Amino acid sequence: MNSKILTFPLRIAIIVLIFGALFKIMHWPFAHNLMLLGGASIGILYTIRFVYKKEKSILDYAKLAMILIWVFNYLANAFQLFYVLYIYEILLLILFIYWFYVEGISYFKSRPYRKNKFLKAVYYILIGLTIFTLVFGILFKIQHWPYGALLFTIGVLLLSLL
Repeated sequence: MNSKILTFPLRIAIIVLIFGALFKIMHWPFAHNLMLLGGASIGILYTIRFVYKKEKSILDYAKLAMILIWVFNYLANAFQLFYVLYIYEILLLILFIYWFYVEGISYFKSRPYRKNKFLKAVYYILIGLTIFTLVFGILFKIQHWPYGALLFTIGVLLLSLL
């Protein structure tokens, strides 16, 4: 079994988690169900993907630990199960810095659309538009200005497209 086979289900699980967060912010029903489904799916699918990977490096173990700690911390905070003062956040920060130091820069340089300038421009415009709508949607929502919910929802939809 190829470990990259689970990439699409993992992306779907991340989208479900993001929509769960959107539902929670907007006070829509089924937010907790979506967050639980998305978070648990990410943890399970990434663990399965890790188990089926033939050659594992220290970086692979660090990524697995980062994913599992993040999912566990996210679900514990979202459902207010318990609170441990900053331990999980510090572990996540250390693992993220390690990942970024070892692989992060080359990962971002090797993104698709590097050769086709038109697709690269469309990709960067989509990223900019997503950031714009998310930031201003959050700002408008916090300030209770009109169209805040709409901007934020469009931003989350654009983020799902990316």
